[in-house]
Amino acid sequence: MSLEQPPPNHRASDNDRERAAAVVQEAHSDGRLDFQELDERLTQIYSAKTQLELRNATADLVPVAHGSSQELTLRARHSAQKREGAWVVPERLTAIAEHSSVKLDFTEAIVHWSDIHVDAQAIHSSVVMVIPEGWSVDIDQVEANHSSAKNKAVAPRPGGVRLHVTGKAHHASVIVRHPRKRHWWWPWYRK
Repeated sequence: MSLEQPPPNHRASDNDRERAAAVVQEAHSDGRLDFQELDERLTQIYSAKTQLELRNATADLVPVAHGSSQELTLRARHSAQKREGAWVVPERLTAIAEHSSVKLDFTEAIVHWSDIHVDAQAIHSSVVMVIPEGWSVDIDQVEANHSSAKNKAVAPRPGGVRLHVTGKAHHASVIVRHPRKRHWWWPWYRK
């Protein structure tokens, strides 16, 4: 589904299986799978032990993109914009935020590009990008005025997706980070 493959030993959770089943059922409702293929894939999904087995069951079932644009512009004024879950990532994104917040969660996104360019224009706002491990990040081209531009990601792996962040921040923050780790004592987990 994405260029970043999980390690083969990552165990699949019930939520992972439900998301994969939703992709297969959507493909069936679109007419891309017949009843026999639907049954075979659902059996494969619900018996999967690892995330890699789930990805193999849904690898050829990329959700249908609504519009085939290679660019996306998100505008937020006194509000919040989020892209999370299984969304199709274009090659170029522009996030314009005024007194707002924009969150781009790439952890479950469908990525077809080896390079992704994000132009963040933030005024009294925050732009947060949540990336899976293994991605490389270039955030040096962000012009910060009474602002912060932080790369909290760990060292990249070779062959991973490259995220290039440019833009301007005026009394704002531009942050690239990994998903937060869930702790057993904190039941209200958010990425």
